[in-house]
Amino acid sequence: MKRIIIIGGGPAGLMAATQLLKSDCEILLLDQKASVGRKFLVAGDGGFNLTHSESKTELLEKYDSVWIKQAIRKFSNKDFIQFLNRIGIETKVGSSGKIFPEDEIKPIQVLNAWKQHLEPKVQFRLNCRLVNFSETAIEVEENGKTGQIPFDCLVLALGAKSWPVTGSDGVWTTLFEEKGIQINPFRASNSGLELYDNWLGDLEGKILKNVVLSCGDQRCAGDVVCTSYGLEGKPAYAINRALSKMEKPVFKIDFKPQMTQQRVVEILKKAKNPSQGLKELKLGEVAVFWIKNFVSKARFTDPKELAKAIKEFAVGIKGFRPLEEVISCAGGVADSEISESGELNRFPNVFVAGEMIDWDAPTGGYLIQGCVSSGYVAGKSIARAFDSVQSPQ
Repeated sequence: MKRIIIIGGGPAGLMAATQLLKSDCEILLLDQKASVGRKFLVAGDGGFNLTHSESKTELLEKYDSVWIKQAIRKFSNKDFIQFLNRIGIETKVGSSGKIFPEDEIKPIQVLNAWKQHLEPKVQFRLNCRLVNFSETAIEVEENGKTGQIPFDCLVLALGAKSWPVTGSDGVWTTLFEEKGIQINPFRASNSGLELYDNWLGDLEGKILKNVVLSCGDQRCAGDVVCTSYGLEGKPAYAINRALSKMEKPVFKIDFKPQMTQQRVVEILKKAKNPSQGLKELKLGEVAVFWIKNFVSKARFTDPKELAKAIKEFAVGIKGFRPLEEVISCAGGVADSEISESGELNRFPNVFVAGEMIDWDAPTGGYLIQGCVSSGYVAGKSIARAFDSVQSPQ
């Protein structure tokens, strides 16, 4: 019987295993932690977005990699929702289109249902760390000892470098580089924005409500929270990709997206002075502080220029948060190193999946969707190859 080894018990590894359940093979799923799905559970702490309900066209626009887009075409958000339903996880659509488990279902219940679906066929080996691999065997460290396990196919779903406490520590990159596999440097994604000190003031904990942040062709509405170092929140995360491409990153804030610029001008003109105009516009404390400190006197006293500043307020950042703190990171195995099925060009029968491949997407269910789609592609490719060998035409 052929043996398939999957290393990494996150959604990519679990989905790869799922696609092999009907194949006549032995499946070993290894993880270096004492339990699988740790990052999957951490993602559930802030609202468990499993995927998003939008159309496939809209969904694909959220990803920056041709490879991951192809994977999502093969296993879409609708496919994932159907799979969850089959294992007993009912889902609902949130107000912003995100897909959540039904209210009474906790993240651990989703993970347990998935594990139970796999357990009749899949053997889980935990506290087992990858040391090396070849085309036919892996070397692992387990219980203080190292040993080799042969395989017919190997799926590596080792994660990236965000939230390393969950097992995504990026240590594998050294091994890959030693084998001549191109690794694009990891970079923060869905990260908080670090502002220069003079922007911070006494604003920690204050919220910019109902604003729009934009950079290049990326734009996102919502609330942004001021921290001791800068800004956090979905709109800040959503413009990471555009900011990371700039030598001197700058984004814009629309403090009054519900009003046209002309309407803002009218309100400012009617006010007895600019400060009163800001009050009548009901701008929050953060917006008022920044406008009064960073808009020149000439612009502040000109209603048209002040209105433009309110609608297109420019903010420069000094950087992103450390990789260990961010929700996700881009970078990893370059597209050029893998086939359409995720197989490594240099190592036949060795596949990669999940965040260890270089792709990027915003929060809101897109990250988990990308992982499960890539795991599907690897697992399904192996299953089809095995089935065609066992049942020749």
